[in-house]
Amino acid sequence: MQVGVGYSDNPVTIMAGIQAAMEAIKNAARSRPCDLALMFSTSSHNAHTLREAVASVIGRSAPIVGGGATGAIANHKFGYSGDQIIVALFWLDEVTFQLEVEGGLRENEEATGWELGSKLRDKVRDFRKPVLLFYDAINREADKVSMIMATPLLKGFEDGLGFMPNLIGAGLQGDYVASPTWQWTGGGVAQHHSLALTFGGSIQMDSVIMHGCRPATGYYTVTKADRQIILEINGQPALDFMSQLLGHLIPPESFPFFLILGINKGERWGEFNEENYASRLCLALDLERRGIVMFEPDMVAGTEFQVMFRSLDLDYIPPRIESLFSGLRNCQPTFALYINCAGRAAAYSGADQEDAITVQNAVAGRVPLLGIYSGVEIAAVRGRPRGLDWTGVFALFSVPR
Repeated sequence: MQVGVGYSDNPVTIMAGIQAAMEAIKNAARSRPCDLALMFSTSSHNAHTLREAVASVIGRSAPIVGGGATGAIANHKFGYSGDQIIVALFWLDEVTFQLEVEGGLRENEEATGWELGSKLRDKVRDFRKPVLLFYDAINREADKVSMIMATPLLKGFEDGLGFMPNLIGAGLQGDYVASPTWQWTGGGVAQHHSLALTFGGSIQMDSVIMHGCRPATGYYTVTKADRQIILEINGQPALDFMSQLLGHLIPPESFPFFLILGINKGERWGEFNEENYASRLCLALDLERRGIVMFEPDMVAGTEFQVMFRSLDLDYIPPRIESLFSGLRNCQPTFALYINCAGRAAAYSGADQEDAITVQNAVAGRVPLLGIYSGVEIAAVRGRPRGLDWTGVFALFSVPR
């Protein structure tokens, strides 16, 4: 398998698509048409026009798969909240792929997941084979915006498939203001869809989670919840409890997109291991019910959690990435995929450093890199893929030498 990645931030959509596609072909140095394209862009580009521009370069036969991203990261370039587009072209050689697409996310995430998983039931039998899951994370109706949830989507997917494979993925959004998001579904363009891209043959995918968060407190318990709204913690109204706990350190009006709760799936008082944690980011406040609205609906009554603090030092990233490269042994790395929470962008989070640059330096040009800024990240916590927040997921694809 060989991959070429192209990047553009040209505000003219046709030119952006052509530039990114041509750069990807040049970087791969392949003459025959590619077999598959992954493409992501911000919502500033028209999805139909962009697809047509890329197809005019790579040909009409290669499926184009992907959707919205608030920004993009390549080996030597990155950007967000602008006109970014990134394209990865795949020449698969001995590797095979299967793409399945399912709509209906706005009506029922779990049912959509079941339909998607059931389509793969006779095609994916090995839990070690890579699966990429991308879905529309934004449900916008007139002036009302809500998040489409990963947790029920993953549950339905597992029930439909019959097991949970080696899966990572992203909830896609095209900007920071939740504009409608479009997906490229192989042969066309759609909305409110989920896409499962699976690989067969000799390809291998290894991944690591990089939260950049550590526990700051002991454990507290959700005692009442309504879907994604935590209503009570330790028997008290959730908003009042957290306000008393955090005091002047974090005022309640700063909870949305700042307050992070961690669910430890490992040993309760064991040594901290970020691979055991699912991070949950506050989305909004329910002032009427004194509740805290989270990005996912899995913090049900009985869930124990810790308040997490964010690391200002990015030194934790290079060793995590290097562990994948050094662990390949008899395999040749061919491609890296980085899925990064949009909130971690320095201009948005207020950080002094961009983790995109740290990731680029850690990869050091050893493989083509495609990175996106996403709404939700999906990766395995204690062996089970889960929707995550405020997380970087780095995956390394390789084939036997």
